[in-house]
Amino acid sequence: MTAKMRRTGVQRPRGNTQRGQSLVEFAISSIVLLLLMMGLLDLSRAFYYAVNIQGAAREGARHGAWFDTKSRVNIYLDDSDIMAGVTPGLQGSGITCTGVNGINCFVPGACLSGTDGNTINNKPYGATYYPATTQQVNVYICYTQPGGAQVGTLAVHPSDNSWRLGDINVSILMNFALITPFIQNLFGNGIDMAFNEHFTIQGKP
Repeated sequence: MTAKMRRTGVQRPRGNTQRGQSLVEFAISSIVLLLLMMGLLDLSRAFYYAVNIQGAAREGARHGAWFDTKSRVNIYLDDSDIMAGVTPGLQGSGITCTGVNGINCFVPGACLSGTDGNTINNKPYGATYYPATTQQVNVYICYTQPGGAQVGTLAVHPSDNSWRLGDINVSILMNFALITPFIQNLFGNGIDMAFNEHFTIQGKP
């Protein structure tokens, strides 16, 4: 006969130990997953705004560069008409510019100059050009004549086609608001985003 050995000490069921280990592993991994999810949330929002604002800048520049063959004038080459092309794209991303044709988002003045010294008004731009409030945009329009002279505002479109083959550059600068606390701790409450589009002003000799 075989004698049965008696249990000595305290023995815990193996199933409870495995469940406890799984809970600890899940708690550790969930922190990483949560951080990834928050980062993806802000990244996807930034991509959404980038697509809409880039499209708004493109539409504004295309609108301003258009040439009316019948009147032989660039009838949309002015601040108000260009902003009328920009505003619908901004509204698509939830950004509302008040005033006629959204003109209040427009910042008249000199053409933007890049901090890297480029002469064609491309980014990067200085921090002072960006809006101070998050989820707001500043719109800058640079009109370049065929001879190279530049102006940052044009209240009325030209009465002829003398701007033919010049350049129009629409720049939209945004202070993008982050919404997840962890990403805010890394980058602050907002991130500066800039988009610009060049179009050649159309016309006929």
